[in-house]
Amino acid sequence: MPNHKPPAGLGDAGRALWSDVTSEHELDAVQRLTLTQACRCADRLDKLDLILSGDADAWAKIKQADGELVLKIDGALAASNTTTNLLKQLVASLRLPDAGGKRQQRRGAARGAHQPKGSAPRVSSLEAARQAAAG
Repeated sequence: MPNHKPPAGLGDAGRALWSDVTSEHELDAVQRLTLTQACRCADRLDKLDLILSGDADAWAKIKQADGELVLKIDGALAASNTTTNLLKQLVASLRLPDAGGKRQQRRGAARGAHQPKGSAPRVSSLEAARQAAAG
């Protein structure tokens, strides 16, 4: 199973995710691209965690010769939550097999109750009972 080199510029979390996934699974080009984005999300989450824990130097640093500037980053928690959700979606979209070798179910873009063309519409058991009582 070839182990593709990780993309340049990944941090510790991104490289670890890349290594873990590529050492266990053979990925096609689309999956490798998706994994790259997932690895970048993992790195962003590490940076956001440092900001949330008070390490402002983790993201940006501003120096001024004649005084102190304060850098305020609003929305770090919201950005972290959004990035976490994106990471989960990207990893799920890889459709990697579970430990038993079974791949995750592939779903189409449309969700909800859809009947194949030509099939009778589904009715609830309550509606079926009403129809039966009506005749």
